[in-house]
Amino acid sequence: MGQYTGKAVRYGAGIESWEMFNHMGANNLTIVAPGGSTVGTGGGWLSGGGHSTITSAVGLGSDQVLSLQVVTADGSLLTASPEENEDLFYALRGGGGATYAIILSVVAKAHSQITTISSSLNFGYSSTQTPPQGTPVNSADKFWEAVSLYYRFARKVVDAGGLGFSYIYPLENNSYRFTTSSTLPNKTPQQFVDFMQPLYSDLNSKGINAVNSRPAAARPYGTGGRSGSAGPGNLRYTSRLFPRTHWDDDDLWNKSMNAIRRAVEAGYTFHGTLHSPNERVAGWPGNDSAVNPAWRVAALHAMLFYKEQRLAITPQQAAEAQVAINGYMDTWRELTPGSGAYINEADPAEPNWQESFFGNLYPRLLSIKQQRDPWGLFWAPTTVGSEPWEVTAVDGYPFSENGKLCRTGNSS
Repeated sequence: MGQYTGKAVRYGAGIESWEMFNHMGANNLTIVAPGGSTVGTGGGWLSGGGHSTITSAVGLGSDQVLSLQVVTADGSLLTASPEENEDLFYALRGGGGATYAIILSVVAKAHSQITTISSSLNFGYSSTQTPPQGTPVNSADKFWEAVSLYYRFARKVVDAGGLGFSYIYPLENNSYRFTTSSTLPNKTPQQFVDFMQPLYSDLNSKGINAVNSRPAAARPYGTGGRSGSAGPGNLRYTSRLFPRTHWDDDDLWNKSMNAIRRAVEAGYTFHGTLHSPNERVAGWPGNDSAVNPAWRVAALHAMLFYKEQRLAITPQQAAEAQVAINGYMDTWRELTPGSGAYINEADPAEPNWQESFFGNLYPRLLSIKQQRDPWGLFWAPTTVGSEPWEVTAVDGYPFSENGKLCRTGNSS
């Protein structure tokens, strides 16, 4: 098809990730799929972009798509591809879910089996006599210096097609814990150890006795034998994509690390996934799609978790929590002008969401939405063309989505 001559698969939109993984294991294939077992491979994950363990190696989930079978708002059954209904093909790959049409099935790239290998790194600082979890660090400043060393090194992991998956946890008494796993594709254990050694040498030179342990043997990505069980989640967080240019500017890098530090010191948990689905990695036809342009130049998907995660909080508490976390997020936004957030993992209260989620693509996507769904049949908050409607919340908090869907008078 077009410029692509490799293997391909067709799967239904109802296929969950665990089913895709088992199919891969049985057929010695690699198909890009969500990490969460019960996430649908052909739904909102794909329509919003869809990252995975091998994003830096082969691109986002939406970058794999070769054609789509869809039902549009007028009830038509269509094929969207580079040759047919090109507008839908463009918009449905990264332009947000629940917006333009209903995806029934997907034809996507299937790669020769990719193996992955990984190891973990954990260190912590405790201000009390209680030993920290992981390798001990003897001061808060030294802890944050080690954090910076890891994230600075992690761009090399990204450039090698790998993934950095990290958390920074605030603990009691101004103590902190850092944990991460680094994953690389198609490496032997010894190659992995050799690749990671410069990071450990830097950490050791700072008095941090982290050990570069030899990992277990590499395993095929999407190893079979998974089940479809998963518990419900209720985490609220906000996010920002940090451009890879921050790694090349010492002043900007230090400001970025300090901004993350201030947020964690204020009691927020930080989650950073490092990967880079740039246009070269995306290939054809992924490099011409509605994926947020900020993804194409990013190396870090940075997330900050709300402190308050209970379902039963008052509207006032929810509003106050939103203001508080944005006091820190606004600094991140100032440090990343022109960047954005990943729509699939972002706050529904994201300010200026049109630009943040879609960048300069929003006008084109809005035109497609208006042409394909002039009735506004497909609606979800913060999706393209959603402005004419809003949930009138019964509890007074506009982002609770607990209320009637009403017209706003905004016809844009």
